[in-house]
Amino acid sequence: MIIRNELFSDFKISKTKINTIKNKKEKINIKPVIGATAGVGLACIANAKAFKGKPNNKINEVAKMLIMAGSANIGAVALGSIGKNKDQKIAKAKEAGFQMMNTTIPMLMVTAVLGTCERVKALNNKPAKIIGSFAAMALGAFSATKITNLSREKNEPARKYTIKDSIANFDDVIATISLGFRKILDYVPVDKILPFIYIYCGARAGSKGDYSENQSEK
Repeated sequence: MIIRNELFSDFKISKTKINTIKNKKEKINIKPVIGATAGVGLACIANAKAFKGKPNNKINEVAKMLIMAGSANIGAVALGSIGKNKDQKIAKAKEAGFQMMNTTIPMLMVTAVLGTCERVKALNNKPAKIIGSFAAMALGAFSATKITNLSREKNEPARKYTIKDSIANFDDVIATISLGFRKILDYVPVDKILPFIYIYCGARAGSKGDYSENQSEK
């Protein structure tokens, strides 16, 4: 009877710990937002100087986007890590790595698909470009998630692609428009949304490991 009580006591402790973890909800903090915003602002200034007078070709457009995304993540993690412990800093760095892969891999795949479509006569049409681009985005996001899970610890839960992660891939939609359908930007300047997307993604990375207690996950 004593043994049974001890066993059930251990179970209750474990259950309490599990519920505590479940009741922790990640939140976006102000310092990472400031860091990401500063990073994007500096990237915009740097891009304006570095690419002044250069053609708006695919390589330059991708470079601008990646510089902006990288700066947002660096700034957010730098400010978000102030006063945090080692585990929290590692979590932020890992999340920044995922955010960058989730931006870079799909974008490079989209660029490759659009380049292929332009070189192959049978594929050089809008339907082929659109279908190919969205397939590249999906494959890129899947690849980013898989690569991230290769570096996780044994006791660390597997990374799952979420709706929040898909927001980051909206930049790939804009990249598709910028690289393959530039005339659309003359009517709907969706590329102006990019800085806000990168700020959001950077802020998520800089806030990783920070939890709001006693809030249940949705």
